[in-house]
Parts: sequence; structure tokens; C-alpha cells
Amino acid sequence: AINFILFNTSLEYINPSVSQVLGQVSPFIMMLAGVLIFKEKLSWNQKVGAILLFIGLLTFFNARLVELFTSLTTYTMGVIICVSAAIIWVSYAIAQKLLLRRFNSQQILFIFYIGASLIFTPLSHPTKLENLTWPIALCLVYCCLNTLIAYGAYAEALNRWEVSKVSSIITLTPLFTIVFVETFHRIYPDIVPASELNTLAYIGAFIVVLGALCSALGHKLLKKRPVTQ
Repeated sequence: AINFILFNTSLEYINPSVSQVLGQVSPFIMMLAGVLIFKEKLSWNQKVGAILLFIGLLTFFNARLVELFTSLTTYTMGVIICVSAAIIWVSYAIAQKLLLRRFNSQQILFIFYIGASLIFTPLSHPTKLENLTWPIALCLVYCCLNTLIAYGAYAEALNRWEVSKVSSIITLTPLFTIVFVETFHRIYPDIVPASELNTLAYIGAFIVVLGALCSALGHKLLKKRPVTQ
């Protein structure tokens, strides 16, 4: 729940394209946590992927690097909040991995959702729903349904595909987000703000995705195939 709150809050300061590119940091923080906490070893493709991620992020934020490291602007605040959301997600994943030793995944999710509902329901303001315009109301309904549909589709994909294949599709999310932002900005310029990305930023986003793909699938690229006689 905290992850969702931080992620949604970050969107008040930064563009969705930026948030999705930063979201690719989560798997690599998780990878680092695996090394430090669970004593896992990094494969060559994970190391290359981490290097590509670092290069990609520097390239993506090429026009904002000085701002990010020298002043606490609204943009910097958005980046900090989004990275914090990624760290919270990793903490959740680690906690879930530890809890799986005693509970199954369905029990853990049930506990988490019930706990989040009990904590945040008193803080909600249902009366604000009456003041929503119909486009915003549709967006809210879509986001609610998307949570169910997306997680259901993700689970079904894991049931039908290998984890590495599913991961490779998930890593393409930033590119899809950039395309959707640019497309909807052209259709609804008054509602959807421009991404404000330069050419180097687009290249950086591609490098970030490439790093994530390398981390997920790199081990299969050089996998030795059995020799047929």
C-alpha cells in the first residue's frame, strides 16, 4: 500500500515516462538485496545489466543531472519519492520471500490486503467521489479494474510461460509508457502533459530496458545447445 501511495504521489511531480524508467531500478535493488541478505551470486548477465542500467539512467536524465544533484526541486522530489517506492517494493518482496517459509502466497496476499484496508480505510474520503468529472471517474474505474486484470494476467502468463519470458515483457513497460504518453498528448494536449524528453533521454530509456532484458534473458543468449548427431 505504501508503494502505491508513494508511486502515485511521485506522479504529481514527474511524468509517467520518468516513473516507469525509474521503476526498472526495483529488480536491481532486489538483486543487490539477494546478494547481501540471501548470499546469492550475481551472474555475468546481471552484472552487465546493472552497468547498462546505470549508463541508461545517466543518459535518460542527461538534461536534469545537475538539478537532481544540486537542488531539491519538485522534479527532484518526484524522483526521490519514486525511488523510495521502488525500495519499499523490494522490502515487500523480501518480506514475502521470508514469509513463504511459513505461509503460501495466497495467505500472504490476503493478510497484506486486509491489513492495508484496515489501515487506510479510516483515512479515505469517499464523499470526494461525488465531485469527480466523468473522465476522471473513468480513469479511477480503469485503475481499479487494471489492478485486478493486470495481476490476473500476470499470474496467467506465469502459468503459461517461463518466468524469464514474462520478465522480458514486463521490462518493456517504460517504452510502452513513453509511446502512450506521446500518443495521448497529441490527442488530448490539455489533459496529458508532454514527456519533455530529448533525444538522449529516449536513448537512455532504451538502454535501461536493454539492461533489464540482459539481466532477465542474458543467461539464455549464450546457453549451449546440445549437439545433434
